[in-house]
Amino acid sequence: MPGRGVFVCLFDEGLFVGVCLCQIQDQEASSDINDNDADPTPRDNGDNKHGTRCAGEVAATAFNNHCGVGVAYNVSIGGVRMLDGTVNDAVEARALGLNPDHIDIYSASWGPEDDGKTVDGPGPLARRAFIHGVTTGRKGRGSIFVWASGNGGRHTDSCNCDGYTNSIFTLSISSATQGGFKPWYLEECSSTLATTYSSGTPGQDRSVATVDMDGKMRPAHLCTLEHTGTSASAPLAAGIAALALEANPGLTWRDVQYLVVLTSRSAPLAGEPGWTRNGVNRKGTFGKQLWTT
Repeated sequence: MPGRGVFVCLFDEGLFVGVCLCQIQDQEASSDINDNDADPTPRDNGDNKHGTRCAGEVAATAFNNHCGVGVAYNVSIGGVRMLDGTVNDAVEARALGLNPDHIDIYSASWGPEDDGKTVDGPGPLARRAFIHGVTTGRKGRGSIFVWASGNGGRHTDSCNCDGYTNSIFTLSISSATQGGFKPWYLEECSSTLATTYSSGTPGQDRSVATVDMDGKMRPAHLCTLEHTGTSASAPLAAGIAALALEANPGLTWRDVQYLVVLTSRSAPLAGEPGWTRNGVNRKGTFGKQLWTT
């Protein structure tokens, strides 16, 4: 049963549990930091779809007759509503530190501005929460933090300047098109561990199918075929990591990083220009390899 017994939490603008088609919705992996309560439901204004779409990629149940199936469709899924308000170091630390002995995997599809000018990263409280997660989370095996590497390629932004995705504590995930090639928005950097599939050139490459919060207001629109960017890639990686933990719950956070590097495949990304080889004979610039199930 893909993902059974694994607990995943998404940091976003909220999670509409009535729409995400997720089989097991977990209150212990959920919180609303913006309104200081336990309900992660986003404001119903038609714009706060992002977290629900990401959740569907991870956990949308099989045979749902509406949309795509989540990578690990039997996980217990929760969400933290934290982006629909002021985001500061304290807010990030509260999210990162939510129930680390209960939650196995945290997934985040956000970061600093993708403008090619911003250098930013976790503040002291968030850094402390990262360290606490990897040292004490999952009863000492370490929390798994999955992070999208950013969409600033058209601005020549570098994810090396993003202190979340270049952190040793995160699985930095970028994107590949349906053909396995570099998309236009990809940020080149050595901190990216792997890529998963996402959107590419509009009108030429497909995007990711997932559930859509718009189904709350327009029931015929429960599914979207237009989830895009590294925002769509990180949840796929979180789902794959959940499958690994289902198979072996004893994996540490470093084991999971090691498995990502070992099991990713290089073709056809290896044919793209811009690779450099590092000290352990691994190539890296814009995402080591394509990681697929």
